[in-house]
Amino acid sequence: MSVRAFLHAKLAVDDMARSLAFYCDLLGCQEIVSYPIPRGRIVQVSPTGRSPGVELWHEASVTAAADDRLHVAFAVDDTRALVEALRHAGVRVATEPFEIEDEVIAFVRDPDGYLVELNQKRAGHR
Repeated sequence: MSVRAFLHAKLAVDDMARSLAFYCDLLGCQEIVSYPIPRGRIVQVSPTGRSPGVELWHEASVTAAADDRLHVAFAVDDTRALVEALRHAGVRVATEPFEIEDEVIAFVRDPDGYLVELNQKRAGHR
């Protein structure tokens, strides 16, 4: 069990419109995907309009801890199995596997405390 591909780096942003103006209007990035979350929105952008990209993450009234303002994400074959293997190896699980749209996602901490997203596309989805 291992990661298959680099997907994105997350940046927690204070103002989505301002961030989109910077990344898309000024730098020329294109939107890959956009979807709502309970208190905000996630928009992923890249120069090509395809992954990998930068995930702009905005949640109203939420101030992320400094170490949660950034994460890296990897595609995996089986999120739940990999989380269990990592837990067995002593890795700290920050967020247990959960489903959102067509993905199964979990977050673990690397040795320095950074968040690492493990992202599995569910069968029958892109």
